[in-house]
Amino acid sequence: MFGRTGPGVDRARERFLGDGTVDERGVVRPEIVQSWERSRRAGVDADHLALPYDPDLDFEGSLVHCARPVLDDLTERLSGMAVAVVLSDADGNVLDRRVGEGELRRRLDAIQLAPGFSYAEEFAGTNGVGTSLEGSASAMVIGAEHFTERLRSFACAGAPVYRPGGALAGILDVTCLAAEANDLMRFLALQTAKDIEEVLRERGSAGARAVMAAFRAACVRATGPVLALAEDFVIANRAAHEVLDAADRDVVARHAAEHRRGDPAEERVLLGDGPVRLLFTPAPAQRPAGVVVEVVPSASTLRLAGGTGATATMPRPAPATTPAPARPLVGVAGTSRSWRTTSAALRSAAAALRSTVVLGETGVGKAAAVRAAHREVRPAARHVVVDAEAEGAAQELDGLPAELGADAATVVVRRVEALDAAGAAALGRLLDAATPTIWVVALVTGEEVGEGRPVHDVLGRFHGSTTIEPLRRRPEDVGPVVEALLAKLAPGRKVRCTPEAMALLGGARWPGNVAQVEDVLRRALVARPAGDLEAGDLPAEVAVHGTRRRLTPLETAERDLIVGALIEARGNRVKAAAALGMGRATLYRRLRAFGLTDVGR
Repeated sequence: MFGRTGPGVDRARERFLGDGTVDERGVVRPEIVQSWERSRRAGVDADHLALPYDPDLDFEGSLVHCARPVLDDLTERLSGMAVAVVLSDADGNVLDRRVGEGELRRRLDAIQLAPGFSYAEEFAGTNGVGTSLEGSASAMVIGAEHFTERLRSFACAGAPVYRPGGALAGILDVTCLAAEANDLMRFLALQTAKDIEEVLRERGSAGARAVMAAFRAACVRATGPVLALAEDFVIANRAAHEVLDAADRDVVARHAAEHRRGDPAEERVLLGDGPVRLLFTPAPAQRPAGVVVEVVPSASTLRLAGGTGATATMPRPAPATTPAPARPLVGVAGTSRSWRTTSAALRSAAAALRSTVVLGETGVGKAAAVRAAHREVRPAARHVVVDAEAEGAAQELDGLPAELGADAATVVVRRVEALDAAGAAALGRLLDAATPTIWVVALVTGEEVGEGRPVHDVLGRFHGSTTIEPLRRRPEDVGPVVEALLAKLAPGRKVRCTPEAMALLGGARWPGNVAQVEDVLRRALVARPAGDLEAGDLPAEVAVHGTRRRLTPLETAERDLIVGALIEARGNRVKAAAALGMGRATLYRRLRAFGLTDVGR
């Protein structure tokens, strides 16, 4: 069927490179013509071969690890033959190459068919690796069928390698000189790809069995909801379906994704019916296979410790006579379940005058949320803000009881974790002296206050706490936040974001939360003084951290972990992959899926 290509293919290629048309009907296979067209659209230079090189590829990841025994066996069987076997990842990057014959090795080096180089079609044009990737099927390319002149001396056959769940793992390619091409090349590539898939299946099954065993063990000891997350599946026991609704299960899964690797851990989160403790147990395996999470009802405590695990117990407040409505606070944008729950908690605390600790990351909108609850529930009361980092904060707190007297007031202490010993003592005296008309609120930047902080014990005397989730964990709120901020920043201008710009904003990580969104929109409005904001108007940080589709909460958590690891590693993907416990090929695929390019560099 295949053999040396004739002069008709050479003429067809020359004409196509000249005017983009192919007249040789039946001479050039349709899949080759389609590949030529893709190569031309990608701007591949037919006369020069310039391939990107990345030394940080996952040369020791699960694909290479599973393929190694198969390639070792094949190399031994092909000993003495002028044939090379090449393994690439799912992006066309060469991970391994086996070639025994010296002259062929030299010629392959000359065309950069070697580990670290990309043979994706967008760079190398029509070839066994890239064309197999584009077509998601085996591909045979011989001589003049190659788009690039430098590859015309070769013949190659590529076959996809799939993981057990159906995801593409990479491409197995067999390459030789064009004069020696034969039909067995495609068969050899297909058979070797299937052998690698079998090893992936066996080792993947071992990981899945480890997750299932850990899940069953947790179900035996636990009385409440239990979920297990692996790379390819999520399972839950009956209690998880009966006690947790879909939104709560999504929250648990999102947090569990952050604990798939590492040691057992515990975390406290707020679900629809109140706070719970999540107990995370990674499944034991040679490689991180998944995590089991148990959902345990939480006592009314505020976690204030650093690494010691100590907590400060709070008095349990008396239940309100009428439950606060789960609707967003007036004047603060947001529609997510998490934001509605936070709004209800603050509204209820303001109505009952329960002293409250509000936790959340920088820029998440803690002060704005408390101000909105104050305006909605206590519009006639005074609103007093004390900055714990300001000079004289202790004296200001000490003077408030006399200053306020019997007046109704809301006292907000910002950055309360920064109070020194004198300030912490003054806050304690304010709590003791507060009249029934004063609502005291402490804002904590972060999710914990270390036990060594002077204010640690004082916060334990507050009646309750609530956490405002970061914006990246409630992506459905990005749209309303953007709309509200545009109205604030450009009040006299009817401006919106185009769908593409909104998709980028919705998929961005937002480490600075609402404050960062406001800064980004302010700069975009300067770049586009009239008309709707387009994707190109957004600052580079959104393009780097964004993706053009709405991420699920689980994907959002995964993306956050990857971005954090890359920043910590200063952009070094090898170190980031090691810190995450994932192969570099997996990391590269996730970077491409999330639209992350130069994070940390």
